[in-house]
Amino acid sequence: MSHPLRHLPLRVWLVVPFVVQITAAVTVTGWLTLRHGEQAVNQVAGQLRTAVSQQIEQELNAFLTTPHLINQLNDDAIQLGQVDPDDPEALFRHFLQQSQRFPTVDSIFFGHVNQEFIGQSNLGPGQHQRMQGGPSLGDAVQFSTVDDNGEIQTIQQTTPGWDTQTLPWYLAAVRQGGAVWGEVFPYHAYPVLALPTSRPVYDAEGDLLGVLGNNFFLSQISDFLATISISEHGQAFILDRKGFIVASSTLPDPFVVVEDRPQRLYSVTSQDPLIRASSQFLLRQYNGYLADALAPQQFEFQWDGQRQFLEVMPFREQAGLDWLIVVVVPERDFMATIEASRRYTLLFCLVAFAVALGLGLLTSHWIAQPIYRMRRAAQAIAQGELHQHLPPCRLNELEQLVLAFNTMAYRVATTVQDLQRSKADLEAANVEIQQQSACFRLMAENMTDLVCLQTLGGQFLYVSPSVEWILGYQPSELVGTCLCDWVHPADAPTCYHSGQRQVLAGDSTKTAYRMRHKLGHYIWIETLTRPILNDLGEVIQLQTASRDVTETMRMRKQLQHDALHDSLTGLPNRKLLQDRLDVALHRARRHEHYRFAVLFLDVDRFKVVNDSLGHLIGDELLIEIASRLRSVARPADLAARLGGDEFILLMDDVADLTEVIGLAEKVLATLRDPLHLSSQEVFATVSVGIVMGDATYADASELLRDADIAMYRAKHKGRDGYEVFNSAMHAQAITRLQLETELRRSLLEHPEEFILHYQPIVDLATAAVQGFETLVRWQHPQRGLVPPNDFIPLAEETGLIVPLSYHLMETACRQLRTWQDHYPQAQSLTISVNLAAMQLHSPSLLAQIDAILTHTGLNPQSLVLEITESMLIDDIQATLTVLHALRQRSIALSIDDFGTGYSSLSYLYQFPINHLKIDRTFVSQMQTSPHHYKIVETIITLAHQLGFTAIAEGIETEADRHILQQLTCDLGQGYWFGKPQPAAAIDAWLSQTLGQICLGAVYNV
Repeated sequence: MSHPLRHLPLRVWLVVPFVVQITAAVTVTGWLTLRHGEQAVNQVAGQLRTAVSQQIEQELNAFLTTPHLINQLNDDAIQLGQVDPDDPEALFRHFLQQSQRFPTVDSIFFGHVNQEFIGQSNLGPGQHQRMQGGPSLGDAVQFSTVDDNGEIQTIQQTTPGWDTQTLPWYLAAVRQGGAVWGEVFPYHAYPVLALPTSRPVYDAEGDLLGVLGNNFFLSQISDFLATISISEHGQAFILDRKGFIVASSTLPDPFVVVEDRPQRLYSVTSQDPLIRASSQFLLRQYNGYLADALAPQQFEFQWDGQRQFLEVMPFREQAGLDWLIVVVVPERDFMATIEASRRYTLLFCLVAFAVALGLGLLTSHWIAQPIYRMRRAAQAIAQGELHQHLPPCRLNELEQLVLAFNTMAYRVATTVQDLQRSKADLEAANVEIQQQSACFRLMAENMTDLVCLQTLGGQFLYVSPSVEWILGYQPSELVGTCLCDWVHPADAPTCYHSGQRQVLAGDSTKTAYRMRHKLGHYIWIETLTRPILNDLGEVIQLQTASRDVTETMRMRKQLQHDALHDSLTGLPNRKLLQDRLDVALHRARRHEHYRFAVLFLDVDRFKVVNDSLGHLIGDELLIEIASRLRSVARPADLAARLGGDEFILLMDDVADLTEVIGLAEKVLATLRDPLHLSSQEVFATVSVGIVMGDATYADASELLRDADIAMYRAKHKGRDGYEVFNSAMHAQAITRLQLETELRRSLLEHPEEFILHYQPIVDLATAAVQGFETLVRWQHPQRGLVPPNDFIPLAEETGLIVPLSYHLMETACRQLRTWQDHYPQAQSLTISVNLAAMQLHSPSLLAQIDAILTHTGLNPQSLVLEITESMLIDDIQATLTVLHALRQRSIALSIDDFGTGYSSLSYLYQFPINHLKIDRTFVSQMQTSPHHYKIVETIITLAHQLGFTAIAEGIETEADRHILQQLTCDLGQGYWFGKPQPAAAIDAWLSQTLGQICLGAVYNV
């Protein structure tokens, strides 16, 4: 007996479940919507509270940044010298400009450490107030109205008993040592609460100058809160940790006025009932301690018969502010939408049921009709009528079913034809495989690469014929053996493990290893391994392609060696040296007792060898030095070439400094022996700087820097020696670098700092002043008057002596021309200026001197250029050409410090010299040393014999003058006649002699 439901029409089965499902889905959706409506209210309220709190927090940060910025700008203005903190007028006008630029800040002020106070306050649009107090006003504070230009109009009030240093904002800033917020206080001008911020101001030495500050009115925050869109009845307010109201969206003035002064309100006693209820709730939540509110938190509480959503968010500012942002939203602002949603949901359910019933009937008709046609066609096929074709259907799923039915009938008829065609295709494929096999065999027998087929264990299954000319074996000798049997023992791990995981995973890999040739040697082979997969994607065999890369590997190793070694000497280069130094430093940090040393070697006078014997001989010299360094270095040491003529010897694991010095002395002794080069025997020495390495060094560059400093100290002490680095050397190097920097800056930006002093040159026979020698002094802004011995050598070494000398020459020429224009007795005076060696050999010397004489208008006969003996022996012919050109211009020439240099008497008579100056070291010892007396006498005689004027330097006593006069010395200079004086003193002397003493009067300043 069949079940009654089995006979129901298909249309019923389609309509009823569809209508039931739609109705159930709509009903459940409506129920869930109503069920979760309240949760949605909570979520929306939470999101609104959070968004409002974050907006308030961002705006507070913007409000509170400006007061700190103003203090920072004013501090910068004081530090940069734009405003003088001791000038109240300048401070007030600066504050007035700041108030116009930052209208949100209501007053700006400064309290000096001397208790003086100056400030500015805004009283309204275009109205400003000046505040000043302190000892200058009898310890009172005065409030005055001013116009837009800062001029006082009326004095409003004067209050006695003012002490700047006792005010809370001043004390807080000094105690904090930085920017700090003060306590909220009632403002003096009108009822409003103000929040002060202040910061101390220090001078360059760290001493306190005073305290900058400004006031910010809290009413601005309340105005901002009132503009925030929260909800219809929602509000926001800000509390401090004591419970006082800072600002409120509903209370424009969150304070009460008592006796014309505002007093702060506790939130729990606020006249706003919602603020009062919210604050009481928060106190209960935090057990009366609002300081425990450390993170944002959301709450709900009942008030006025409905739920209230509350969020409290801490607000902290780095300068000391600690407030709470509170946002309260009533539930009623959201429930109206929920009630309307309930009504709409019920109506929607009814409409959905009606629509579902109509759609179900229509759908059942669309679906059932094609199925009925397919049933009739299937019955026809069952009766043997195979050629059936159903019409298209408008429903996609049924259309696919119709297409499948039509295809089935067609494929039954064509199955035999497909099988026959497949047999023909298979026979053609077999022929193609045979042809490809023949082609592969032809390629394998004639290709240069070694192609092999291996098992997963590395056993050769096939080896191409090219193995014979690559490795010397016949293919049969390798088939059946394992690859690793032919690989070099050192490369066995590469054979077994390299790339095995990738190959087994189906990826190709490339490796390089050495294989044994049949003749017994090994060659480098580079192999590309590819996996062979079966139909399941599993690796079943390995196919390799190999080639001989022996020459490539040799070149690669050579490149690696060249990258770390010097191409000329073969020594390790700077890169390898730095790597070894880094290893030594790392070891020193790990092992407390480990020590190492760095020896920095520089070949003495190497440039002379290059310039005289040529660069090829210079290269041979460097190679020989490198060889000798290798011979004296210990096995663990590293000899390296740093570059040029600089070498490094890294001593590893040394016991103490004595061991290092012993090796340094051994290096020096070895290099003192003559070096036999191609066609020359050369003697070369080195200067050695030693530094002991330890864990205090941060990197290799610091080691090389200190060793370089010690090496230059050894050079300055005479070369061919060593110096051990100490911290004083580094300090001296820093000082020298600083002095060089200041020298460059002064010469470029402030050449007026270099002043000239003038020392008279006197005729010893008549005691008349014949001229002046210029002596430079550096009037340094911090160091004071710097003598020439402290900066002239540095200027010569750095090349700054050239621009400095030209500047001084022009200054001296201009000064003498000025004296000659103002004082008739100065017409025949001369000015002696020192000429630097770099100037003498400069091609632009003559042009520069001509330009100076033209610009200053000085007669060339009034100029005397002083040169030293050592300047004359370098390139004598070129020097003679320059000196003759100077004499042709009527410029006098003088040899300075004669007898202390390396002059050649055979050339002396050739030079167009006018004067010989006897060095002070001979003059000062004439009375005590017969030898010095004879030297002075000889120089004077020599000068007269050659037609030169003899000038004695360093005359300091009457006895010196008397002896020189007896020796018929022509001119003299020294402290006995007068010390070097600035131009102003010479002006005074010349003005005194005017009309009193004729030209040639004795100089006496």
